[in-house]
Amino acid sequence: MFGQIAITAVLAVAASAGPSLVQRASTPSPINLGIPSTLPANASGSLDPYLISFSIEPAFLDEFLGNKSNPNALTLQLISNIEKVTGGIALRPGGATVDASIYDPSLVGNEVRTLSPAGAVWRTTWGPSFLESLNLLPASSKIIMDVNLLNNSYEIASNQASAAVQALGSKLDAIEIGNEPDVFTLQGYKDPSEWNISTYTQTFVDWSRNMTTGLNLPKNFFQAGGFATDPTGNFTVANSIALGVNNASTVKYYCEHMYNFGSCTPAMIAAAKFDNVVNHQNITTFMNKYVPQIAAAKTAGAPFVVGEFNSVGCSGMQNVSNTFGQTLWLADTFLYGATLNITRMFAHQGATLVAQSTDQINTPGFSWYNFVYPSDSARNGPARATPSYPGLLLVAEAMGTSAKTSNIAYFPVAAHPQLAAYVVWDSSARSGAPARVVLLNLGAETGLSVNLSSLSPSGVKRLHSPTRDNSDSDTVTWGGQSWTKGTASGSLVIEKPLSDGSVAIGAYEAVLVYLAGVNGTATATPVGTASTSGSSSTSTSTKSGALGRSLSLTAGGVSVAFVAALHIL
Repeated sequence: MFGQIAITAVLAVAASAGPSLVQRASTPSPINLGIPSTLPANASGSLDPYLISFSIEPAFLDEFLGNKSNPNALTLQLISNIEKVTGGIALRPGGATVDASIYDPSLVGNEVRTLSPAGAVWRTTWGPSFLESLNLLPASSKIIMDVNLLNNSYEIASNQASAAVQALGSKLDAIEIGNEPDVFTLQGYKDPSEWNISTYTQTFVDWSRNMTTGLNLPKNFFQAGGFATDPTGNFTVANSIALGVNNASTVKYYCEHMYNFGSCTPAMIAAAKFDNVVNHQNITTFMNKYVPQIAAAKTAGAPFVVGEFNSVGCSGMQNVSNTFGQTLWLADTFLYGATLNITRMFAHQGATLVAQSTDQINTPGFSWYNFVYPSDSARNGPARATPSYPGLLLVAEAMGTSAKTSNIAYFPVAAHPQLAAYVVWDSSARSGAPARVVLLNLGAETGLSVNLSSLSPSGVKRLHSPTRDNSDSDTVTWGGQSWTKGTASGSLVIEKPLSDGSVAIGAYEAVLVYLAGVNGTATATPVGTASTSGSSSTSTSTKSGALGRSLSLTAGGVSVAFVAALHIL
């Protein structure tokens, strides 16, 4: 969509069969970012260790997590890998099916999906096993419990919240009332004359006050908002604050959702092309719309979170959301969000909800944008981590293990609009200077390099795929390793920077550059050459100064039944 500026450099790649260090031609000169040694004024506040978080459609929670007697080892291993680096993840069982859900304390086993004649999820009934599934998450996990608002039954919502309070203990971090209340009228569930931002705000105040008293909850224990549409209409965090959404002193987080593209209608489908979605300028332009809402939340004294987001709404777009392009999109979105002081971002995971619209193109199956296909299915194939998963590992390692001591800043490169540069200051790893740099190339420009010589780069970890539209998880590598089965396959590769202290980056690629504590010891697979994952089942255990945590990952994987029925009427 945006023009790209071509450069004349090419990568000089050794002709030998063995791996060789990525080289840069003599011209043009490496890009200078002007990174200061001290924290710049545009840097974020301290990063929340729970920046990387997930939202899972409640009707399919057991597919993703399994249950107490049959845990989904694959999903849990993938989550554990991130938790071991950052210290924790937050999870929100939320999405469209929240507002057609009920709690049944007598239900034995997994949630029950009641289907309409069209095959849509008319109702989701869940019992104690649902909460046992959430308790399979690491002990450090924080749960945002979303309860039913659309049915306008305080009893239904309160029963769900009460069950969560009793079962989840200290893992329960907040309660959310409803999912995307701004679309209730758009979807025909509410009369516009009776439902607006004012009625939502008053309902939230009343219900959150009553639950706080009735369930003996701590003060400020609710996540307010969760609005779906762009923050330009009436349903916004700022407007809800102005109308007194925290009049009962119950708000812990303010929340909105982010979907710049969709696959629900022909017009949305036409716009959701690879070059529009996987586009750094489009990502930043869209996310900048939320800056006033982030500021309003800060002024009101509570963090702003993105409770649900992904690349293409309505379960993604095939050949976009299931490709390596999604990997780059996901990493760029998390990192840019962090620079805007978004505290947490919940990447949505789910399955196609049939009857979401009469024009949608996605058929039943797991959403294309998921970081994991949690069980075998006809449409998505075998259970596996998708190509996007290594992008989450990049973000986690960029944050570091002591995220609360880390700050991040964005450095735009006007001459190369698809090149994103993020710099992390981490006082636990390095004092008085940046600790890590992330470079993301979301475009086709080749031969780029960035001069980091003044910052003493010591090691480079590369996120690579043979092609931008690659959907084969085995050939998407992070530091030379693939993660298809939940654990590292292949040998870990930490590259040395180039001899002049610069770092090369190819088209549709990303690198994490360590400026302290991690030294490159290996040469790299040349940019533009297809990476291959090792067949060895042996995982790599590493401990690096900037990471400060030992990663000893064990094998995992499971196949659970998939039910091809999906959506809410």
